[in-house]
Amino acid sequence: MSLAVCSLMLIQRETSETIRRMLSSSSYETCDISIISLPTQPILPIYAASYPGSGAQMTHYLYEALTGLESGDEWLHRGDTYDHVAIKTHYPSRKHEIEGSRLMQRVILLIRSPMHSLPSYHSYIYERENDIPDHTTRAPEDVWLKWRDGHFDEELTSWKNHLIYWMTEHETKNRLVVSYERLVNRKTGPVESTRVANFLGRTEGIEVVPPSQIPCVWDKVVNYKRIDVDEEGNEIEGDRKLSVLRNLYNERGQILDKNIQDSNKMGLVKRRVKYVSNEDPAHPSQSLREGDYVYNFTKTQLEEIKATLNGLRGRFLSEYTLVVILSGYVEEVENELKKLQ
Repeated sequence: MSLAVCSLMLIQRETSETIRRMLSSSSYETCDISIISLPTQPILPIYAASYPGSGAQMTHYLYEALTGLESGDEWLHRGDTYDHVAIKTHYPSRKHEIEGSRLMQRVILLIRSPMHSLPSYHSYIYERENDIPDHTTRAPEDVWLKWRDGHFDEELTSWKNHLIYWMTEHETKNRLVVSYERLVNRKTGPVESTRVANFLGRTEGIEVVPPSQIPCVWDKVVNYKRIDVDEEGNEIEGDRKLSVLRNLYNERGQILDKNIQDSNKMGLVKRRVKYVSNEDPAHPSQSLREGDYVYNFTKTQLEEIKATLNGLRGRFLSEYTLVVILSGYVEEVENELKKLQ
């Protein structure tokens, strides 16, 4: 094992121990993630990239909680309004690109095992097709099996190509790889959140919460339900939004003459939180959706997933963090294959 890898493992162990000490400290109970505001200066947003069904909404809230700034969506926001900490995108697995992204240069790549992201994405499709609110219902097993067998090859290829695109489009210094599974885990979640905070904090104009507060912020984002409320503390219903006048900037960060009135945006948002235990079905690790939890794959499909993961692991062998994540996915697939023997 190389000296660089050994050093990285040592740093990770030391960071994990620091986070564990933080978890037992008084600061764990006292952080405030209630206010989201506009930045005081133009900031260049980061790509928040993920294959659909990988937990993008949860990390959307995490970025906001760590910075106090709003995180955007590829369908609603542009990259050249310079007022979002990050903008979510599923490109290229879904073909819509962020408009005005010519100066965006950094990415947080969130990945989740295809064994879980594919079923999660299908449940989203099922909700949309049946006019059901997002993240509330899992697709019935028979519907899942029909979709799985009709789209498995296409979606597994899309999952693979999505990862390859973001791993090759940006240099290592401009890219952070984050595992959904580690992010929702109580032991590793605060450590992953610290990595995210450090990466976000490298953007000029962004200040992140102090390191001592990160375990608390993680706990409130991952283990709490979020309810948007306005300045007076009233819950903001789905069709009621506050408006804010946003500036457009040129490539030098100078305000242009024209502004845009964004009626779908909220100038000041507070989030009321309600604790959710790890065993609660509403917890992210359990998924917010109700219904059958386990979605099966055939032996052939599991072998295809394993081959895809091994191929990616070999291609990006120098990317230590990614290799560790993919190795965990391979182990899970192998365990599923043993059950079928």
